[in-house]
Amino acid sequence: MAHAVIKLEENNFSIPEGYSRHAKGYSRVPFIDHSTSAAAVHMAHQIVQLEPGGYLEQCVLAYEKSFYMLEGEMDMMMDGRSYRMGPGDYALVLVGSAHAMRSSSGNGARWMEMIAPQPLAKAVGQDTFFVGDFDWPEKIERFDKGDARTRFVGHFEDAQLPPPGNLQMDGYTGDGARLISQKMMVDRNFGSAHMTMFVVEFAEGGGGSHHTHPFEESYYFVSGMADCEFEGKKYIVEPGTLCWTGVGAKHAIYTRGSEPLRFIETQTPQPPARQAFRFDSEWRIMRERYPD
Repeated sequence: MAHAVIKLEENNFSIPEGYSRHAKGYSRVPFIDHSTSAAAVHMAHQIVQLEPGGYLEQCVLAYEKSFYMLEGEMDMMMDGRSYRMGPGDYALVLVGSAHAMRSSSGNGARWMEMIAPQPLAKAVGQDTFFVGDFDWPEKIERFDKGDARTRFVGHFEDAQLPPPGNLQMDGYTGDGARLISQKMMVDRNFGSAHMTMFVVEFAEGGGGSHHTHPFEESYYFVSGMADCEFEGKKYIVEPGTLCWTGVGAKHAIYTRGSEPLRFIETQTPQPPARQAFRFDSEWRIMRERYPD
């Protein structure tokens, strides 16, 4: 069991190993992967940025990658179709799909990215393959969900969040988390085989009480303040912070102050159909009647 709480540091952006010949103005901060101190074995999580005029050449991956746009605009090509992506947009790149990226904004672009299965260490093997140039079309527009050929891309906006209530999602329905609103973005229905990614918002006074999971989770905080407890350690968490919990790591997250708390959550492996959450509160009677 393990956890991590990591604040984004602007001076930690760097070009990934092996990318220098295939990218320009492309850099990232690896929050969670095999090279960090966190004991994650299923996921990698990072913030990626493209400088104005930057690009990533066409490549094929031996893992899934989902991302959520935070700032700026970029053009993305995936399996021959090109889209302009902006804040609130998200996408899923499947295993074996060819994709490329380039900046389309004078201010560049920045996004949150989650990868599963976790990419291999270089000593273990190769799982990123740069496959040559891609001829970008002269005109690239935003994706249109009215086009049936548009797949694996979407857009989040505030109106998609339901009113705050109790937690309801695959693998759990109950009051272990309250005053919560969620919008699923990437999951099985969206086409992923390995991960989920969704928006979570807790209203004032809301939160999720102590619980564990049979999978890894990450939470990238985008607005509001949080009181968090991970494996008995307490933290005050602000926007721009990534928190990660491993399998079986007990954690709780509550809104701090009057402003709603919002974060982008990811999970891998995907939650099971049942018993995805184990809340302490729901086992209270058993503990009281049958103590050790």
